[in-house]
Amino acid sequence: MMFKHSCTHLTTLTKQRVLQWLGTIETVLFDADGVLWDNDKPIASAVNAFNTLRAAGKRNYIVTNNTTVSCDGILKKAISLGLETDKDHIISASLSVADYLANKKFQKKVFLVGESGISEELANLDICSFTVKPEPMNKSMKDFTLELKLDPDVGAIVVGRDDNFNVPTLIRANSYLQNRRILFLGAGMDKGYPIGENRRMVVGGGPIIAAIKTVSERKPLILGKPNPWMLRRPISAGLINPETTLMIGDTIQTDIMFAYNTGCQSLLVGTGVSSLKDVAKIRNSGNDKMMVMVPDFYLPNLEPISEHLC
Repeated sequence: MMFKHSCTHLTTLTKQRVLQWLGTIETVLFDADGVLWDNDKPIASAVNAFNTLRAAGKRNYIVTNNTTVSCDGILKKAISLGLETDKDHIISASLSVADYLANKKFQKKVFLVGESGISEELANLDICSFTVKPEPMNKSMKDFTLELKLDPDVGAIVVGRDDNFNVPTLIRANSYLQNRRILFLGAGMDKGYPIGENRRMVVGGGPIIAAIKTVSERKPLILGKPNPWMLRRPISAGLINPETTLMIGDTIQTDIMFAYNTGCQSLLVGTGVSSLKDVAKIRNSGNDKMMVMVPDFYLPNLEPISEHLC
């Protein structure tokens, strides 16, 4: 494709050229946070673009690393914000983790460092998981570690965003991971999610996974974006053809890398985490391996998509 990794600003192309390109796209994958919504508020230009593309016959999927709610919760939020979709078109990192363990015929327990989105998807596939309520450090770290009781039936540690993550949780996760037979799985390496007018960052799952990785000296398997495992089922079922699929995201390390790993086209939208400055840093780095994170296209927001199709 002539626009591969070119970060072409779509507004510099003629309407005819954009329509010609969109005519080759059958499926559109939308990230959620920073693309379709900002915290609990819809990004109006994106909602219009999503529904306009659907009306034009495109197959739209929401593909998110957010693990705070299940696919049912994501669907409920999407509909409440005006997006026209259904559960068959929601793909989450939580679902990807559950699918991976079910595919391995996992029979043991999961110690979950994360929110209810993961536990609900695991339960839907009859996989037992548990969390531990926030534990106060009312004794020395040494005594807490020595007195810690571990469940012998645990076979995997799954880590995502966890609003209650603390040192006792870090010690517990690390203690389990000293057993090399216990799997270390992560939902996604997102650093965080910008919120509010001053764009403060809510900590994502990435820093939590990094902390556990550092202490345990174990490398996690990340099953959310950019791992192509997330699209395994729809691609194998013939529902998604990567060559005619566009990934729209706001984060180059996850969304744009995911597009590269799956063979999809990519569009970076400037309503979330990454910006054109981040793309410029990659281009100026002299590191050819990082060029895969340069998107094919760029838009500051998705309003031009709706304008071209109307």
